[in-house]
Amino acid sequence: MEDREQQELRARDITHRMIITNQMHRRMMECNLEGTGIHRAQHRLLMTLAKHSFASQVELARFLEVSAATIAVSLKALKKAGYIVQKSREEDSRRNFVELTEKGRHLVEESCEYFDTVDQQMYQGFTEDEKRNLCEYLDRIYSNMERLKNAAMEGQNETV
Repeated sequence: MEDREQQELRARDITHRMIITNQMHRRMMECNLEGTGIHRAQHRLLMTLAKHSFASQVELARFLEVSAATIAVSLKALKKAGYIVQKSREEDSRRNFVELTEKGRHLVEESCEYFDTVDQQMYQGFTEDEKRNLCEYLDRIYSNMERLKNAAMEGQNETV
């Protein structure tokens, strides 16, 4: 019984470390947004627009796996702050498409540079093999979690 408890404690410790590392990373990203007037979810939307220029609200909701109403609220704030414009295309005037403004593109570029710097510093002292191994471990953890999620969605419970 003690071995099982030791294993569970180690697994919990690893999970806890992953969670607090993620929280620290999120805080670093929020530091980058200070003074911009936008929050993390809106920033994520801007980053998505940079990859999928001239997307519709429906497409953005699908990309980000949120409701169209959530997208509409964020777009309104981003438009008011001057980060995006909404346009219609001549061939489809029924739908609004969203595009980054120069101000929005500038924020995305600055953010990418900041992310690159944080990422480089985050893995300082790691060898290429260690980084490769870490990626493999995280991929396996993700696959295990995805399997558990799918089983839970099917009404099964593999943990019992």
